Amino acid sequence: MTDIATTEQAYEVLGRAVNQFPASRAWDSAFGKFVVLNQMVSVQWGLMCDGAIDQKGASPPRVSIGDAMDAALFLRDDLLKTTGQRIWGLTFTLYPDGKFDIDYDYNRPAGYEETEETVDLSQALEDLQKQGIDVSKK
Repeated sequence: MTDIATTEQAYEVLGRAVNQFPASRAWDSAFGKFVVLNQMVSVQWGLMCDGAIDQKGASPPRVSIGDAMDAALFLRDDLLKTTGQRIWGLTFTLYPDGKFDIDYDYNRPAGYEETEETVDLSQALEDLQKQGIDVSKK
């Protein structure tokens, strides 16, 4: 796990992970497309070569994926703190010359609701009982 303290470090971590996806294949650009929820991140890897997208191939090593996901969470939190806007995803595109683009997605995924509320089990069971639902142990 990489300790990330700046956006530049986050970009470097993302770049290293994306750079591992093409392996020995030819590529014009490679990308990691991240979905960033509350504490969960998912990623799809791909590359572009001669105008065609290729998402087949081995993912980067597990440690690189974990570091890249941590970098995406860092960027989410940093952007929220510095701009007041929350990202729900990002696409990091790397080019063979080392240049990169990063596109942020500010749209909440359809149907996704995020809450910080916790549920008290005894209160939930009592509420169910009041609704006439039998929750007794059998």
